[in-house]
Amino acid sequence: MAQVTLTTDVKNFHLETPRASAASGTVPNKVTTTTIPTSGAGSVVFGTSLNYLKIKTLVADTANLTLFIYGWSFSSQLMAYVPQLLFSTTSNGAVTGTTAQASFPGITGNIYETWQFTKSTGDAKIFNAPSVATSGAFILVDTLGSQFVEVVAVASSGTPNFYVMHSGV
Repeated sequence: MAQVTLTTDVKNFHLETPRASAASGTVPNKVTTTTIPTSGAGSVVFGTSLNYLKIKTLVADTANLTLFIYGWSFSSQLMAYVPQLLFSTTSNGAVTGTTAQASFPGITGNIYETWQFTKSTGDAKIFNAPSVATSGAFILVDTLGSQFVEVVAVASSGTPNFYVMHSGV
């Protein structure tokens, strides 16, 4: 007799290459394009699961970041990639934490975890830390079937490096 076994795979976080955040006050202008979206100044682009995506951010400074999370889908009729704003934050609160993360591969210098996110537009489930002294906040975003996700970070001051950790759900 045949048997079927169902399992739930453990989802690992993936750390994207650090990017310098965009200059203060810069709002992204994303338009339909015939080229595949790629990471650049102030943004990180990566392939995603078709359902939900868990996102954590780390910053190399105590500056606040405003995040814009876009989904990119391909249109075979236009032969182009179409952006959709999935979620944005007005501010992610003051960052805090220790520098223990500095010893991880791919991370150099002091970095701080985000402790609070505040919704501005779109839809996401927000999981904030209990206080500024405790790190660990993350966002659960519905990717709405997007092929790629782009996280754009705008700093409140300066252009500190930011890191995006993500895991498909």
